[in-house]
Amino acid sequence: LAALSWKESIGNAQAVQEETVATAKAVADEEEVVDLDAASETDTAAAAASAQPEAVTEEAAAAAEETTATEEPPVQSGPLVDLFGPTLLSLELTGPSTAQLKEHYTTDALQGKKVIGVYFSADWCGPCRQFTPELSSFYEKINSRRGKIDEFEIVWVSRCRDMQSFGQYFTTMPWIALPPQEAMGARGEKLSQMYGVKSIPALVLLDDLGSVITTDARNMIPKDKAGIGFPWRNPISTLYMTVVPRSLRLMLKRELGSIKEKAFGKVKGLLNLRAKGAKA
Repeated sequence: LAALSWKESIGNAQAVQEETVATAKAVADEEEVVDLDAASETDTAAAAASAQPEAVTEEAAAAAEETTATEEPPVQSGPLVDLFGPTLLSLELTGPSTAQLKEHYTTDALQGKKVIGVYFSADWCGPCRQFTPELSSFYEKINSRRGKIDEFEIVWVSRCRDMQSFGQYFTTMPWIALPPQEAMGARGEKLSQMYGVKSIPALVLLDDLGSVITTDARNMIPKDKAGIGFPWRNPISTLYMTVVPRSLRLMLKRELGSIKEKAFGKVKGLLNLRAKGAKA
């Protein structure tokens, strides 16, 4: 009986041990399933996180493309664009001793201007440094007139020798300027020849279509500091401006320009033929 009880106890202990092992195994299996599910959720979150930057990148690229498309320069045309090119510069003060150049489209910079001055000047020129303050005062006076506010603009054609001189001298001027690479290059030389500039300072006045009003404004300002006769048009020109609408004046200017080009081409051709004949 004692042996039977001992065996029974042993059997009961083994049964308990087996039950404990089975329970532990079940718990372990359950924990293993939980861990796999958690890993699956982690992988899904990681995949979503890795896909998100790509979506952001695509959106940023689309926004950049849209911005680039928006910033494309407008198509500009007209006699003033032909004269000065597509852009002009202004100088904006950013601090007591600092400034930055700001670019403007020519059509925007000269929109609504009735008279445009073309000012040839340089920092190394003594008479220029004397005349520029006088011209600045005159410019402010004309543009503050009742009914004619901001109808007068000046485009500075720099004859400075380098960029640093250009920037320093530009700080003394309240108007706009031809970009220095243009002013000191072929365009500035072409304008100088077009208006017969032999010395500086020189100031040419144009109307809103780029037609010459006077090439002697530099000498007219000291004689008429109040600007009573400004812009010193001759009576016939004044009558023409009053009677003929701007659209018609523009059409006539284009037609005359075309005729001049054709006539110049024919004369050039004849001169070339004569030169060839002389060599033969």
